[in-house]
Amino acid sequence: MNGGPRICVVVPVYNHGLTVQSVVRGARAILPVIVVNDGSTDATPAVLEAEREIILATRGRCGRGGLDGRGVEAEREITLVTLARNQGKAAALRAGFAKAEELGFTHAIVIDADGQHPVGALAEFAAACRRQPEAFVIGVRDLAAAGAPLARRATNWLSTFWFRFETGVRLTDTQCGYRCYPLAALRPLRVTSGRYAYELEIMVKAAWAGIPLVAQAVEADYAAPTSRLSHFRPWRDMAEISRLHSRLCVQACFVPPALRRLAAQGALRQMPRDRRIRTVVRQLLEENTETPKRLAAAVGLGLFCGIAPIWGFQMAAAAALAHKFRLNKLIALAASNVSFAPVAPVILAAGFIAGHFLWTGRWVDFSPAAAARQIPLYMCQWAVGSVVLAVLAGALGAGVAFLLARWAWRTKPVARHE
Repeated sequence: MNGGPRICVVVPVYNHGLTVQSVVRGARAILPVIVVNDGSTDATPAVLEAEREIILATRGRCGRGGLDGRGVEAEREITLVTLARNQGKAAALRAGFAKAEELGFTHAIVIDADGQHPVGALAEFAAACRRQPEAFVIGVRDLAAAGAPLARRATNWLSTFWFRFETGVRLTDTQCGYRCYPLAALRPLRVTSGRYAYELEIMVKAAWAGIPLVAQAVEADYAAPTSRLSHFRPWRDMAEISRLHSRLCVQACFVPPALRRLAAQGALRQMPRDRRIRTVVRQLLEENTETPKRLAAAVGLGLFCGIAPIWGFQMAAAAALAHKFRLNKLIALAASNVSFAPVAPVILAAGFIAGHFLWTGRWVDFSPAAAARQIPLYMCQWAVGSVVLAVLAGALGAGVAFLLARWAWRTKPVARHE
């Protein structure tokens, strides 16, 4: 990157008239500032306009690029972006990032306008950015030491837990608003969430795309009353974040990492439709099938779950166990459908007959009188027989799949990598 990163500060503002001036002044002393007024209805617009007038007056007194008598730099102004109505933090950040790129910046450090975070830490964020310009620098707070409300700590813990489940990346804070984004890496990420879920989805998609996430310790001040002027709506925003985590968890469980990476990087959207379909199918089939043994294990697991006495949960069990043991989920799910409608009665009867024979050593007496007296016992016998039948079918299916896969590997050794 020629000349190193060009870094600015993006400050999303909504009704922070009490604190925005000090945040903007402190940030402007370190880096260029872009303020996004997200439809504020308090004194925020007047405060920002007054601050701009002060900067212009200072610039007029000391000339372009000089210093006034107080040693304040006159050249570094603030850029103000105004949204006509309040659209939420996601819209404010998108507008700020777009303006930053328009002005030629390569990186944007986001800081909240509520005064919770020390503006002086911008220098540390900028230094971390220059050390690893390709990384997302994520602010990490010690919420307990900062005296954060218990509800805030609880929601952050839950979000952090699910973030690690979805990405495998360990971060102790996933809800801090203090972050540095490389704009070129941010642009292709497919992020659809709004408000506070937007930043969380960015981090997950960045991790899936292979972008490094670098933790940067940052202080937080919850002692000042103004630092608690959050516009986070507990029920509505947590519901949106919960929906996001549900969607991302499903993708983390069922979509192969290579396919998630392509989707997060925007590569899938750029492919023609037929090629995109082939890519998706190939990635789903090739996940965890590096050897004939692993492919055969997925077939065996699916057959076992499809015949085992867990009717109604066969596919869920196959998917969960395949994820647990890192087997191919698509193959396991397909094999678990062995109990499809025309075959299901045969499997049920076979399980019952096998269980009854193993239990009593005799064949089943299907007379109505005998059946009525023995229903509870017959249910137990069916369960036992179904488990035995599931084990046998799984082992047989895995053996056949192994032989076929080994034959295919030997005859077409490079077909799977085309």
